[in-house]
Amino acid sequence: MIEFTVNINPMGAVRMTQRSKWKNEAASRYMTFKKVVGYEAMKHVAQPIEKPIIAAIYFFHPIPASWSKKKQREAKEGKILPAVKPDLDNCVKAIFDSLNKVIWKDDNQVVGLTTRKYYSDTPKIVIRIGEVE
Repeated sequence: MIEFTVNINPMGAVRMTQRSKWKNEAASRYMTFKKVVGYEAMKHVAQPIEKPIIAAIYFFHPIPASWSKKKQREAKEGKILPAVKPDLDNCVKAIFDSLNKVIWKDDNQVVGLTTRKYYSDTPKIVIRIGEVE
């Protein structure tokens, strides 16, 4: 089992063309995001896994500072969950893109996935990867 945390704000995948990769600000931020996640993942594997994989990915979004203390506490306790952008499927796509050729050879190896969004004082992404025997 590989488990690691990336201390970064969750971000969804951005659609881009080869040209917009260099001109579009969102595309540029996305490329940086992928590098940060990929570099953190490289610390945990020597080479990409070749077997089928089960993944668990948890996204921790920042709690809005404008919320009341009560609402912030409820968010920390998990009573309020972040039904906010970016969409969960786009967040997963961003992580899969980041881990391709780093943790696994191709994301088609992922045969099981658990994912969820939470609020936290510190934005982060927790990733757990296990090989299927």
